[in-house]
Amino acid sequence: MKILFLHQHFYPETVGTSTRAVEIVDYLVQRGHEVTVVAGIPSHPSTMRSGEVSRQQPRYENFRGAKLYRVWTYGSNKPDTFLRRMMAYSSFMILGFLKALTLRGHFDVIVAISPLPNGIAGLGLSLLRGWPLMFDVCDIWPDCAIAVGMLRNPALIALSKWAEKMVYNRARRIGVVTRGFIENIHNKGIPREKIRLLPDWVDPDTYDSSKVDRHAVRREYELDGRYVVSFLGNFGLLMGLETILETARIVRNTDPDVLFLFVGKGVAQPMMEEKISAWNLTNVRIIPYQPRSKVPALLAASDALIVTYMKNDITLITVPSKIYEYMSSARPIVAGVAGVIEQILTDAGCGLVSRTRDPQELARHISYLKSHPEEGRSMGERGRQYAIEHFSFEKVAEAYEKTVEESAQSQ
Repeated sequence: MKILFLHQHFYPETVGTSTRAVEIVDYLVQRGHEVTVVAGIPSHPSTMRSGEVSRQQPRYENFRGAKLYRVWTYGSNKPDTFLRRMMAYSSFMILGFLKALTLRGHFDVIVAISPLPNGIAGLGLSLLRGWPLMFDVCDIWPDCAIAVGMLRNPALIALSKWAEKMVYNRARRIGVVTRGFIENIHNKGIPREKIRLLPDWVDPDTYDSSKVDRHAVRREYELDGRYVVSFLGNFGLLMGLETILETARIVRNTDPDVLFLFVGKGVAQPMMEEKISAWNLTNVRIIPYQPRSKVPALLAASDALIVTYMKNDITLITVPSKIYEYMSSARPIVAGVAGVIEQILTDAGCGLVSRTRDPQELARHISYLKSHPEEGRSMGERGRQYAIEHFSFEKVAEAYEKTVEESAQSQ
């Protein structure tokens, strides 16, 4: 097949949806498909703030056998606002659409990866060129923007919901990353038979903690003598990271040898640093974003892993990809969550959950795991086995390829 991908964030950016796109493009090329990608120059807010990659990227290159075209996209290292986010999305929606429209030849299918503006660009191409559309939904828009308070204008909300429905109706197949997304989209009038579950994936071999020299990593990051509870990944607005900091304030007085380790980057970091200073959280450490090659070692060096999410409708149906990495690393998970994440952790039997996101309860969970190391190890092993059975890359990639083929063939 000749496949056209539309996704604003791609290599060399390292945000979650970029990694997802890079890995599936690489897989499809290896499977013999002819793949073209239209992406933006690096522009994600966390990328802009960290300066991890330059915006001076070639406008065309051969990327692992795929044709990669980049267009200018607005980006800013200033605080993320709805206006700046929409400028970034709109710039790619328009310029990416125009670039794809001028590409020579025929494509068997367009794969647009969320957010919604990318889907709108795919919708326009599908209407004008007649190419079938698949929409890969990693975030439910505009629901996500409404949930974090970025989108408040009633007229814009109504317009966004209309555009969302148009994209869903035009798409021949809709891929979603969680079971909760299926219900969300179906409740908007979209037939279930168009929707395919394509969760984020994990390579269990990459996150095999038994291959890591745990003691060497703990020495490298000065973790010796501490019971390390780690959060790795995006410091996003939906994560509710202040709950973890409140938990750390409680634990500081009850278990002084517990260290809360944050590794990553994101828009919530200024808030985190302010609270760490104001509350004198000497038991909290933030390490800047690390290359993905170091993530498995940091997970293996941890004693427990922690995740929280704000309480709203969108977080009930969302699963961050870090959950699968956590599970594969065979470490027990402490979670302040409800909804789909809670269901996965409960089904796997790999962690302790506070549905109310209560810092006192989370602190008790950490204390329990610290005093029951064998139970913690058992939880970790159960989580790893569950991830291997349900979220391995090979399993999801095969389903992804099949969904792309269905999108190209179905009427």
